[in-house]
Amino acid sequence: MTRIQKWSSCSLLTILTIALAAGCVQQEDKKEEPAPAPPAAPPPEPARAPLTVDVKAPVTIATASGVKCLQFAGGTKDNLAHAEIATCNGTPAQQFKFQPVPGGYYALVSANSDKCLDVSALAMGDGALVQQYPCNGGSNQNWIVADGGGGTVRFVARHSGKVLDVTGGGTADGTVVSQAGWKSAPNQQFKLKGTPLALAGEGGKSGKAGADGAGGSTGHKKPRKPKAAAAATP
Repeated sequence: MTRIQKWSSCSLLTILTIALAAGCVQQEDKKEEPAPAPPAAPPPEPARAPLTVDVKAPVTIATASGVKCLQFAGGTKDNLAHAEIATCNGTPAQQFKFQPVPGGYYALVSANSDKCLDVSALAMGDGALVQQYPCNGGSNQNWIVADGGGGTVRFVARHSGKVLDVTGGGTADGTVVSQAGWKSAPNQQFKLKGTPLALAGEGGKSGKAGADGAGGSTGHKKPRKPKAAAAATP
């Protein structure tokens, strides 16, 4: 065998050895890569607040102060319009119909547009956009109405376990409403007006709304007894 042939054989063997070593290193590197984390599961669902809802009657969703109400950007009917708060005005743009969904959920349908309150793209994280979108039965359009404490309720997204949250606790008109983890904060507490509402410790046995429409604190008033007729003057 000539020197050139020997050199060629040695060179080829060296190249093959380096290639095999590189392949082994790549396989070892691949083995060390961590497995992708599974998608986060929503926390256990809270107990539902006991509600008696007339599905035909629109409901106003007010902040804990009762001064601001939930609506979609400026009262528009457009798809993807963000949820926000604004001074309560009693218009259809600030009214929602509660449509029951099997499992104790509700779809919150705008009386103004017939579109649903929707968490954008099934997002799971804090700060995710809450918007207006055509109703499609998705879990990101299903809401649990749970006790919020102090005569209020919280709205919990079925898919994420996050609650409706007025961003940064803002009170100005146009403050965006998103989703966030429950912190028992005033910017996560809401009052319902315009529907019978019975929360633990509130309302009469009938669960009928009180005079302010935000939940019966007194229930039905007892009828007054008629006064006795005055005796006729002879």
